[in-house]
Amino acid sequence: MDVSEFLFLKTNLNTKGLTASDSALANIYLLEPKYRTQISIKNNCLIRKYNGKDNRSGFAFPIPLKDAPDDYLKNAVSDLLKTHSDKTPLRFCLCTMEQKNALDKCFAENFSAYKISWDSNRGDSDYIYLSEKLATLSGKTLHKKKNHVSKFLREYENRFTFKLFPDEDVAEDILKIEDEWFSERSNDVEKAFDEKSLDLERESIKIALDNKDVFGFTGGVIYIDEKPAAFCLASPASDTTLDIHFEKVLADIAVNGGYAAINNLFAKENRSYLYINREEDMNVEGLRHAKLSYKPEIILDKYFGEVELS
Repeated sequence: MDVSEFLFLKTNLNTKGLTASDSALANIYLLEPKYRTQISIKNNCLIRKYNGKDNRSGFAFPIPLKDAPDDYLKNAVSDLLKTHSDKTPLRFCLCTMEQKNALDKCFAENFSAYKISWDSNRGDSDYIYLSEKLATLSGKTLHKKKNHVSKFLREYENRFTFKLFPDEDVAEDILKIEDEWFSERSNDVEKAFDEKSLDLERESIKIALDNKDVFGFTGGVIYIDEKPAAFCLASPASDTTLDIHFEKVLADIAVNGGYAAINNLFAKENRSYLYINREEDMNVEGLRHAKLSYKPEIILDKYFGEVELS
């Protein structure tokens, strides 16, 4: 699907109530090369087929257009069943519990010869936070995070500025931070380094910056002594949820509370959203610990499954 077609989806897709990161239009477009996603509009809804491995293989839950009839899901599933056989069974992935239940109900009521055998992977679960809590860091449970921000403010008092994207001209500085972060990572022999994945990420950031209006990208950059040192980029998953796609802090700033600072400063500017989704941890222990330490309001589990005869 061409990027221009996402302008149609931006206006006509019914994302009400959605909080998952995979429902953000920017993610659907940017992750297409990684998962060889096939994207189309059929039966009054957005159809996405992921061609990755295991939990990233199959159809995501169909997202209806605003004018879709009440039985859109029945029609979508009926069409999907016609395109599969015993040799190529129908699979679903990245379904929330609510979506999983909706599919189970749809099959039970309309396609009772079949059922879906479901499984889940904890590494797929999204971490979703109240934006107000990330902005204020109030309460005992977030006291340590507030201390990290205080450390940053003390260390860089009168030396840092925070500029917003796209309100201010910071796109080139975002790319500078990404390039420097990439260089730090590639030169650190103690850290795992997947050059192919990081190359894809760099290209995705460029695409995001070039198509900020299509996907509604917003973000921010921290400058230390007028030099770019940290950035984040996000886009809406729905009218209530902002999804964080990229967040990078240079190493010498990170040790002085840089990640806590960019997280907090960005949240303060986006209180109009009820939730901020900071995406999954991919079963990376350190990442899981960091995401849990911010006390998520919701850990949004996702399910994958294969259709089989009842």
